Amino acid sequence: YQAARTPTLNELYRGFRVGNILTNANPQLEPERLTGVEGGILLGRGTASVRMTAFYSRLSDAVTNVTILATPSQVLRQRQNTDTIRSAGIETEIEARLLPTLSVTGLVVLTSSRFLNTPAQPDIEGNRVPQVPRLQLGASLTWTAPRLATAVLNVRGWSSQFDDDQNMLELGSYATVDLLVSRSLSPTWHAFVAVENLFDVEYDVGRTPVRTVGWPRSVRVGARYTFR
Repeated sequence: YQAARTPTLNELYRGFRVGNILTNANPQLEPERLTGVEGGILLGRGTASVRMTAFYSRLSDAVTNVTILATPSQVLRQRQNTDTIRSAGIETEIEARLLPTLSVTGLVVLTSSRFLNTPAQPDIEGNRVPQVPRLQLGASLTWTAPRLATAVLNVRGWSSQFDDDQNMLELGSYATVDLLVSRSLSPTWHAFVAVENLFDVEYDVGRTPVRTVGWPRSVRVGARYTFR
């Protein structure tokens, strides 16, 4: 497959500041162009199945926030075309029904994403692309009893990643657990309670270089109506 993306008006003309990082726009940006290939296989037996997908892509003229100057008091960046980014990986998903009321799914994603060829920015050539973890994990356990309730337990995990093109600002690895319980009140009404980040894990979502953390434990209670 192939695709192209024109730089946005923000990337062309609007700069922004986050913490002590100032990122300038660049009206000279060229469109990005993506070329990729992927293929997969699905195996199933009884109530279990395994799906594996491998992918490879090259992004030419990738629009990236490139560090121009870094001092203890301020970091200056500019949006630039960084020639080529190469991404490759494999995704594996497993699904099984353990009991008539209990099913489990698992997901593992391995990704390698790097600046492959950057003659205009030699300092970042070979570096990992920001905010792309090498490993992503996911698991879900679903219990369903139509006369009682449905409960879903989700576990998600990410390995460490970088928040900058220089690979200096590291975001640590972490995992979170979410829980959802719902009950049917009628053919059209369902009530639910959802808890996100069940164990109130403190995790990195940004470094500017000031650390930014993700949402703490949060609870949602509501009702859903289905039109029939």
